[in-house]
Amino acid sequence: MNLIVILGAEYLFIAIGIIAFIYWLRLTSKQKLKVAVFGIITIIIAFLLAKLGGAIFYNARPFVTDHVTSLFPHIADNGFPSDHTLFSAVIAVTICSVSKKLGLLLGGLAIIVGISRVLANIHHPIDIIGSLVFAMISGLIAYYLTPKIIKLIKTKS
Repeated sequence: MNLIVILGAEYLFIAIGIIAFIYWLRLTSKQKLKVAVFGIITIIIAFLLAKLGGAIFYNARPFVTDHVTSLFPHIADNGFPSDHTLFSAVIAVTICSVSKKLGLLLGGLAIIVGISRVLANIHHPIDIIGSLVFAMISGLIAYYLTPKIIKLIKTKS
């Protein structure tokens, strides 16, 4: 059981990225541009929200505060928000912009990443929820900005 939790907590986000990249390669040029613009906007905004959230809210990791042992070594820094979950959720939200079905599947995997990190005693649930919320907010902003930026790109070329 611990091995499954560790795999989910440490490595599943890589698989999510690979699946999304392979899917992106199979898209049309127009869809690739949309996903690239959407993804860039989403990751930038999510990163800024994560930095702001981490500066406002410090949440010591469970292995520091709860007298539990983590399943793998980790630095005892601020756990809010979860970077692994944020990255996974940003990918899911980005893919959702062109494929709801695959985006929801990747979103489910992002939630598994978060749950695994909680079970591994690396994060508290609020760290995971914060990451998911930041990814969704970023995706909503990207949904609004992407068509405008694509229009700008097309008028410049």
